[in-house]
Amino acid sequence: MLSLEHRGARSMRIETQERENLLIISPEQKISTKDIEKLVETMNTYINAYDKVPSLVIVTGSVPMWDSFDALKSHISFVHERQKIVPKVAFVTDSVLLSLAHPLADVFTSAKIRRFKSDAYEDALNWAAMEEDHPGAITQLDDFPRDVIALRFSGLITSKDYTESLAPLINAASKEHDKLKLLCLLDQYFDGYSAGAMWDDMRFGFSHLTTFSKLALVTDIDWIRKSAKLFGSLMPTEVMIFDVDDLDDAKEWIVT
Repeated sequence: MLSLEHRGARSMRIETQERENLLIISPEQKISTKDIEKLVETMNTYINAYDKVPSLVIVTGSVPMWDSFDALKSHISFVHERQKIVPKVAFVTDSVLLSLAHPLADVFTSAKIRRFKSDAYEDALNWAAMEEDHPGAITQLDDFPRDVIALRFSGLITSKDYTESLAPLINAASKEHDKLKLLCLLDQYFDGYSAGAMWDDMRFGFSHLTTFSKLALVTDIDWIRKSAKLFGSLMPTEVMIFDVDDLDDAKEWIVT
């Protein structure tokens, strides 16, 4: 068994989990050039030993900083050289700045990137270790009045999820109530929409313009929040957008 656990001379702890195919990186102080060199060495040794590229789990309490410009250049070089081969990157942090940064990183790297709160460390490990993302699911949340449809979107949502899960649920509830209220939760377990699902989402919204009196959108995903603000102004529905941490406030608002 190859041992690949390192603690850098200054500021970075690197742990490997071969069975899960993970490198767990924990910056503890400002990142130095030697830290990046150790990370490169560890990753290369791992790839040569196991003939596979690991996913990364980065555990940090704040946005990583560097102790010199050379360290920053080394970090950028590491990302540039490995962005096309690393399958997944999970950030475990409560940093708001990293929460805003990871959608941008999704655009510039090939790796799938997700952010997890610090109390969801095990969830981050499980997600990073999965070879494929969880299939999409639209599940109904419990403990709401009958005129409130509370839904959680997780995994990669496809057109099939709309036609087989969402549409029948809304159609059935519409027969019992003149007006419905809708709460949608898209948290760290949401991986995105397929192209077909995005079209179905738009079609669903326009076909139910008068179905809902209130809509609570609970998500930290920036592009979804901006889209909701844009289209929400065109709808007769009262729309409120909440952070995931404010889910309880969203629940209280939607039932009133």
